[in-house]
Amino acid sequence: MKSQSIAIGMIAVVFAFFAIPAQAQFEMPPQDAGPQIEVSDEELGLFIDASMNAQTVQAQSQQEMIAIVDEEGIEVNTYNEIIQAQQMGQSLEDIDVSAGDIEKFESAYEQIQEVEVRMEQDLAQAIEEEGMEMERFQEINMAIQQDPGLQQRVQQMIQETQMEQQPQQPEGY
Repeated sequence: MKSQSIAIGMIAVVFAFFAIPAQAQFEMPPQDAGPQIEVSDEELGLFIDASMNAQTVQAQSQQEMIAIVDEEGIEVNTYNEIIQAQQMGQSLEDIDVSAGDIEKFESAYEQIQEVEVRMEQDLAQAIEEEGMEMERFQEINMAIQQDPGLQQRVQQMIQETQMEQQPQQPEGY
């Protein structure tokens, strides 16, 4: 239960790597959606494989972050409360937590920052190992978010891959 709560609290941190390009694009006034990019099935397959590798890296990093918070002895809710307050621009003095919890938070936060830096490097490596440049990966990722047709193609390819990987059960089961 404890690790599920921290996992939910850290989702924003883990996915921040992919959100940065999306934020930059949304800051500009949307005149028109722009030209849709062409993505071949082969390239989409590479994207899916790279995404799977990225998810593995993210999950491993997330487990490491959970372990850090647990090792520092700070309650998950307290850690999340402090991080949310900081994101809202509040100072640590304005938060109703003990000085000991603030020390534990700061220690955990520092270690988590190191994990995040390493995770970004590992994500880039995992994507590039699939034969895809990071810039193209982000471009396709953005296009998928904006193009329902492309989303449908991705979902269909993932379903087909999952069907191929499932062991066939004998009849009667």
